[in-house]
Amino acid sequence: MATGVDIIDSQHQSLLQMVNDAYHELDKDVSEIVFQRVTKELLGYAIYHFQTEEHLMKEYGYFEECPEEAALHVDEHRSFSAKVVSARGSVDSEVKEEMEQILEFLNSWILNHTQNVDLKLGEFIRLKERQGGTEENV
Repeated sequence: MATGVDIIDSQHQSLLQMVNDAYHELDKDVSEIVFQRVTKELLGYAIYHFQTEEHLMKEYGYFEECPEEAALHVDEHRSFSAKVVSARGSVDSEVKEEMEQILEFLNSWILNHTQNVDLKLGEFIRLKERQGGTEENV
């Protein structure tokens, strides 16, 4: 799952830990308040993480050199955020299974996105660093 880019990998670990923590919290207290809080925290951190990746994409020239992959990557970020917002508004506040399904979606999405899309970005950044740094330095 590691991309080889420390900041991205560290943030991925934090995201997955947040999902695991959310499972544990919902095991203790199945309530809409807890669900809304943990998904808000997850979404907030995910957006922060997406901004980090997108900043790195600009810094290393990913948009210029791999425009289709970069556009797909950003689209996945936006789609994820929209799905989380939608799920937060539609969950039945007392149905633990629905809450768990949303957390399973979040976990699966993070793993799938990391293993498919983020690995490509990581390879690109590592290549650029071996070549002498960011796009500004090349």
